[in-house]
Amino acid sequence: MSTPIHNLSSIHRVRAAGAVTFGDVTYQPGGECGPRVQQDYQLVAIYEGEAYILVDDAQCYLPAQHIALMRPGHGEFFRFALTTKTHHTWCAVHPSLVDAPLADALRQTPFCLPITPRLHGLIEMGLSFAPSDLASAQTLLAQLGLSALHAYAFEAERSALRSLTPEPVIKAQQFIEANLSQPITLSDIARAASVSSPYLVKLFRRHLRTTPMRYAWEARIRRGAQLLIQSGLPVSEVAEQCGFRSPFHFSRLIKQRYGLSPRALRQQAWI
Repeated sequence: MSTPIHNLSSIHRVRAAGAVTFGDVTYQPGGECGPRVQQDYQLVAIYEGEAYILVDDAQCYLPAQHIALMRPGHGEFFRFALTTKTHHTWCAVHPSLVDAPLADALRQTPFCLPITPRLHGLIEMGLSFAPSDLASAQTLLAQLGLSALHAYAFEAERSALRSLTPEPVIKAQQFIEANLSQPITLSDIARAASVSSPYLVKLFRRHLRTTPMRYAWEARIRRGAQLLIQSGLPVSEVAEQCGFRSPFHFSRLIKQRYGLSPRALRQQAWI
């Protein structure tokens, strides 16, 4: 972010790669930034404090543990928390690096989202680089900036999807994904979702067009295929880690799903 006008405490880290910049800054209570016209696509993540941001004629609020997308060509004026320090990081990417599909995706995103581990990790990785003239370092920083924008678009889409999905279904999905290696039952899943088994089945049919147990087996099959392709574990161990009753059961379902045996699926991916 550009240098604010009032009450800048310190700039801890700034890493630039031509058209991409990562930065970290803390403002004293009552700090301000602007007015200015935004030149980049800029992600602003607030970890402590808060910000009231005038974007053109709209007043926007950015609370702690949230990240906002500022878009090029818009006027901005930041007012930070009055009684506490405000610590935030940012990632700015010049529009020349943003292709049309990404620009279109970013037009659909909300003003701000909760900071996710994925977004936090990308920005922290960008900040972690020591200054370097190496071409590879500059390229990597630029790619991290673009990845952060893609991650924001992804998190926005994911958040919109979750808002349309009932909470019991989300809880059930989370329970299933966390227990793929365990012999879970419909009752176990319903208990984790805090609803009855018949009601959970009804919700899954309505929103996912499947049942909780079919969803669990599909998740096991997907996880098994990932382990076959991404690891060198024996087929029997992959089957065990994914909760299959036997390697034969695992092999049969993999072949039904992908048209190949586990070993053939692995061989095809490794060629």
